[in-house]
Amino acid sequence: MNHDTNGTRIALIVPGGIGTGRGNVGVPVLEQLVKLISRDFEVTVFSLFKVNEDYSPDGFEIVSITAANPIVRFLKALYVISRRHRKNKFQIIHGFWAMPSGFLAVCLGKFFGIKSVVSLLGGDAIALPEIRYGQLQRPLPRRLIRWTLFHAWRVISLTQYLVNNLKKEGLLHRDIRVIPWGIDTSTFTFNEKPFSIPIQFLHVANLHPVKDQETLLRAFDIISRNVPSHLTIIGEGESSHQVKTLAASLGLLERITFQAPVPYASLPSFYHRADILLHTSLSEGQSEVVTEAMSCGVIVCGTNVGLIHDLPGCSVGVPVRAFEKLGRDVLKLLQSPSSINTLRTNAHQWTTVHSIYWTAEMLRSLYREPQ
Repeated sequence: MNHDTNGTRIALIVPGGIGTGRGNVGVPVLEQLVKLISRDFEVTVFSLFKVNEDYSPDGFEIVSITAANPIVRFLKALYVISRRHRKNKFQIIHGFWAMPSGFLAVCLGKFFGIKSVVSLLGGDAIALPEIRYGQLQRPLPRRLIRWTLFHAWRVISLTQYLVNNLKKEGLLHRDIRVIPWGIDTSTFTFNEKPFSIPIQFLHVANLHPVKDQETLLRAFDIISRNVPSHLTIIGEGESSHQVKTLAASLGLLERITFQAPVPYASLPSFYHRADILLHTSLSEGQSEVVTEAMSCGVIVCGTNVGLIHDLPGCSVGVPVRAFEKLGRDVLKLLQSPSSINTLRTNAHQWTTVHSIYWTAEMLRSLYREPQ
């Protein structure tokens, strides 16, 4: 196992996302980041979700810590990580998502006197009670997140959008470093192509209330009534029936292709066929699909959350649920080739600079900072 010359050992705590899911796909960018970090540090990943038995980590160690009861799982994690630390000391403990991983990291960091890092990734910095989404909507997680943010050695956020939301909620009284997750631009390659009729729209997301596919379909209805268009939706989830029912009621089924989730390696081909990504979430930590689309030369249009909020010069953003404005703004954009070119150029430049290698280097630099 590779590690830096100082023998720095890092414990990463994740709720899942590595060696999980169909084909061990997990959260691809998270796994890729861990692989890159493990080139310079000795990394042990503690997963609070069962890792698939056929998964083999590349360059790092992974330990499953599971229990049906969350309190039992938390106590078990305290024991397992503490035992590992006493045997071969960690210098840094990094929790991904404030709850429960970040809270656990800060508890252990304070107990052992080591650096604790917490990454805010989305649902841990938002409250959407109307759809029962977000950890800030419940009093106990809210208090624990406040404590975690206050006591962590360093806190990282994917976007300024999340930082602003925490400030609005009155939970933030310190500086937070914004480090978005880049992607591998050699996989999601730039493909500049002229728009042609019908305009090809793409939506990649779980079919879930937080992704607000109602706004997606109503905006696409406005667009497709004014210009020949086709929409490909890649995803599945609890809102699948409602989404298809609404599409039928709007008379859109002939203009939409519903596609089951595809392997990560197959996504670039979908981006390369698309002209515009429509992304209409009520909230996002960042949205990797936005990053992937921008890297591939696809124009991004959607709601002002996550990366769309942070990069107004790289995308078209509207307030959440504003489907009429989104539809009008897309139609306006289609009449302006110069605006399309500017957005595409800005987005490509941003993703080129902020690749996954940049993100890994930002984390390496942070880990090396003195306590």
